[in-house]
Amino acid sequence: MLLATACVAHRGPWHGETPGSEAAATTRPEVELLLLANTSPADRGAAAVVARVQQELTDERPRVVLWLGNVAAAPLRSSTPRAVARGPRCLPVDEAWSSGAGARLGEATRGLAASGRSFATMGVLDHRCDHRAELEEPGQPWSIPGEQYVLRIHGDGSTRVRSSCRDGLCTTDATSEPPASPPLADLVVVDLSPWLYPREDPEGRRRDELRVQSLEALLDELAQTPPEAGPPRLLVSSVPVEAAGEHGLGALWPDATFHTLPAPLQARLVEGAFAGVLSAHDRSMALVGDLFDPIKRADRAWLQRPVFQLQAGAVSRPNRRAAMALRRRRLRESEAFRARVLSDHAGFAVVRLRPDDATLELHALRHRRWQTTSLTVPLHPPPHPIRTPSPHMGPCRDCPPIPASER
Repeated sequence: MLLATACVAHRGPWHGETPGSEAAATTRPEVELLLLANTSPADRGAAAVVARVQQELTDERPRVVLWLGNVAAAPLRSSTPRAVARGPRCLPVDEAWSSGAGARLGEATRGLAASGRSFATMGVLDHRCDHRAELEEPGQPWSIPGEQYVLRIHGDGSTRVRSSCRDGLCTTDATSEPPASPPLADLVVVDLSPWLYPREDPEGRRRDELRVQSLEALLDELAQTPPEAGPPRLLVSSVPVEAAGEHGLGALWPDATFHTLPAPLQARLVEGAFAGVLSAHDRSMALVGDLFDPIKRADRAWLQRPVFQLQAGAVSRPNRRAAMALRRRRLRESEAFRARVLSDHAGFAVVRLRPDDATLELHALRHRRWQTTSLTVPLHPPPHPIRTPSPHMGPCRDCPPIPASER
């Protein structure tokens, strides 16, 4: 167990949480996005995370909760072909939510759901466990307006579904009533699991094809409007664009990299349609200020504008567990890049939206004490210059850069 503890990753400018920092944050006009992911099955650390989230929800600041998937499935155990074919260890939704972290988090956020301020997207494990119908039922502590949808966040914390896509067709909100406050951002919520893991039975595959058509229809709709014509767009997906952890390039389950994304989504990212990505999937938290170098190195694609990425980690069963911590680091982290901020501990993420920028916060429970780190990013970043320095493009992530004259 001591060996496993020594192998747990926790790097970056983390510091202990203080009540004063929270109070200072409330003095600035902003809307808070609370990101929760990987909430099952419950473990000892999850109870402390739930208590901290409940504390976060006690004040009256404008807030929207985003559930980023994998709420009723245990983490994968092995990457062998047999284990991958067998799939995840699925839990009954009622069992996962009848006790433990899920039930307490659901009760804490149910009031926000009733006021239209709690939303969700499917995780890969939710999809593979065929939990979609149960998680979309009314009465859950979140709303899922469509398989793919665009959610507009206003300055007073109110929300409006601008577009919703289902069965290959999109419906656009035609409401002409002016909002009570100006918009801060458009959250483009997409479900990539049908694309990554289509069902094998004919009926399930047909439904997954329709869901992929819904995704393509939404992305085509976004392409008709330049980013400058509206509020900044943030891509919200359970699956990251370029994962930093065990789902990244060359890691245990490399299904969350740029080259595995649908071509229309790759095109929108390259064109600069999104200012950033809010995601999870990995059971480690990570912050990346700009995906330019990681995507350039992993997939030979050049983003026109900076795109940040936040991975919300896990409320329960994070990568600090011995089953993951004892694995080699090259299997637990992407070969494309080494995230400057990463933690294998349990926790959650917060995004504080303002008109021109956003503060990304990670909260991690380490040695029974809460630590936090933050990064402020622009929501209207200027484009990259035509010529940019490149990272070392070879297969060795930690190798020093090689001058062009010596290649």
